[in-house]
Formats: sequence, C-alpha cells, structure tokens
Amino acid sequence: MNLPQQMDALVLQGVRDFAIERVQVPVPDGDEVICKVDTTYICGTDPHIIAGDFPGFWPTAFPFIPGHEWSGTIVHSGAKAAQLGWHEGDRVCGISHCGCGYCKMCMKGRYNICLNYGHEERGHRQYGHYTPGAYAQYMRTSIKSIFKVPDEMSLEYAACVDPLSIALYTVKRSRMEPGDDILILGTGPQGLMAVLCAKALGAGRIFAAGSGERLKKAEELGAIPINYRKEDIVEKVKDLTHGRGIPAVLECAGTAQSIQQACLAVAKGGVVSVIGIPHSDPSLPLKRMVLDEVELVGNRANPNTAQETIDLLLNGRIDLQPLMTHRFALKEFKTALDTFEQRKEGAIKVATKPNGMD
Repeated sequence: MNLPQQMDALVLQGVRDFAIERVQVPVPDGDEVICKVDTTYICGTDPHIIAGDFPGFWPTAFPFIPGHEWSGTIVHSGAKAAQLGWHEGDRVCGISHCGCGYCKMCMKGRYNICLNYGHEERGHRQYGHYTPGAYAQYMRTSIKSIFKVPDEMSLEYAACVDPLSIALYTVKRSRMEPGDDILILGTGPQGLMAVLCAKALGAGRIFAAGSGERLKKAEELGAIPINYRKEDIVEKVKDLTHGRGIPAVLECAGTAQSIQQACLAVAKGGVVSVIGIPHSDPSLPLKRMVLDEVELVGNRANPNTAQETIDLLLNGRIDLQPLMTHRFALKEFKTALDTFEQRKEGAIKVATKPNGMD
C-alpha cells in the first residue's frame, strides 16, 4: 500500500497546549508495522499527561503525540515483522508497553518493568507516554505490542483491550480464587472493568466503593454498592463480613485515603492489589499489615494478559458495551476530552476516530 507522506495527529506542544496538526507518517523499523488507526480511547492517564502532571517523564519532551488505547489495520510491515507473520490487512489492537526483550525482567516476562525503561536506543518503548502514540491517522508500533483481532470482533470494541487487560492483571494479582469475595475501591473505568473481570473469573460477592452515576453503573454490572460519601467503607465491610474483612481488595481510586482504607478492609492473610497512583504517598497501617500478614501488591500495566482479555471478550465472558459511551472524530478531541474529564452524559469510555466516523 502506498502511504501518504503526511497525516493528521493530535500534537501536544506543552502543558494543555494541543492541536490537530499535519505531521510526517512514520516509517517502520524491521520489527515494526504501520497501522491505520481505527479507534483510540481516552485513558484516565491521558488528561494527566496533557496537564503536565508527569513533567519530563510522560512525555520526556515536546512536541508529542499521546494516545495508547487503540486498534487499527496494518498497512505496512517491516521485513522482520512480515517474516514473523504480521501482514498488510491484519486487524490488530495495541498495548502501551514494549520491553527491550533482553534484560532480566523481560526474560522473565515482566516487560512492564523492563530494566531499560525510557531508553529507546536500547529497544524500550512506551507508546503514548514517551514514545509517539495513537491519536493519529497512522501508528508505528513494535510487533511485541500488538495482538490480532478476531474477525468476529469490531475494532472499536478491540481498542478497549489495553485498559481491560490492565484490570484483568490487577484482579489476578490479588490472587482472588473462585468464590472469594472481592472489594473494588473506585468506580472509574478501571474499577468498572475490574468488576467485569472479577465476575468473569468467578468472584463470590463483588463489593464496589464509589459514588454517583458510576457507582450505579457498578451495581448494574453486578456489584454490591458502597457509597463512600455516605458510609464508612471499612465499617461497612466489617459489617458485611462478620468482622473478617475481604481476602482480595483492589485499589483503583488512586488516593492516599483509599489505599489506607484498602489496607484496613482486607482480611487477615489477604492481598491489596493497587493500580491507582496517588498524588502523595499514604500513611499505611503497617503494624496491622505485619501482624495480619497483609500483602500490598503494586501493578503496572498489563504484562501477558492482553490475549487472555481478547479470549474473554470473544467468548462472551465479558461484555464491554455498557461502558462504551461516546464517540468523536479526532478533530473534536477538545470536546471529547472535556466530555471525559467532566463525565458529561454518563461518560465512561470515550472513543476518538482518527480516520473519521464510520
């Protein structure tokens, strides 16, 4: 396929300084492909990147193209990518992390904590964070960071594989077993997806702590709601579990208070699995955690869970339709971002379409 030389992309020039600009279409290395992007969802991290909350880290420099929850179709393959079975016309979805493939962590399959993180010259990438991302008509990506989308699945649906596989990883890291109760703190997109994953993996009772419309959505998805604005989460959990607490607790809110509550609501010998990133480090009840052998587990992204997520979606174990709320052309990104940030009209997963609406 003859690719155009230029494309439309969302270019971040500085803190909250962005516009749709004409930029060069990227050229792939041997183990990379170029994809025509179908859908890019707004991730909860994107507003923080745009607002400059991670200066010098995400991104490392401007100008920058963000976006990492995406799907599309391969339009050009590097030589090695083609030899390894990635061809023009393949429908794919992507994740943000690409490990170097050679360090100790990558060799263990933990490429999300690659020892060469941040060094593109050593083979590491993180798309949409410090490596150019998917708010663009075309996306350059390593084949290590893409997965083939079954014909039965729409590309718009598949673009949610990245965040859903993060939720799946967070649930699995809690070591929840079938029949176990689980508590999910936070009912944003990650918390709601965690409800779906916990249900798919056979959780007993699923408790969700949140407020407003999103807490109602968690209840619709099968969770037992706890309104943190009206109830003491820890006391409520104790009441519901005869004082024992809950063996698997997921922290998806990303606040210091929520992490403290998670460590107090978990049962003896239980696991607190954290995906939220607080602005300030919390004070933890370490005496209780030591004496009751409570484990606190940090989670970064989604190593080795994307294909599992595709299978769960394909087999109907998880239905994402209730969370897919809005669609915008990429040129309407300012409106899309405002809709996402202000949670307008029940916004949860907000899609952008870099190559136009269907």
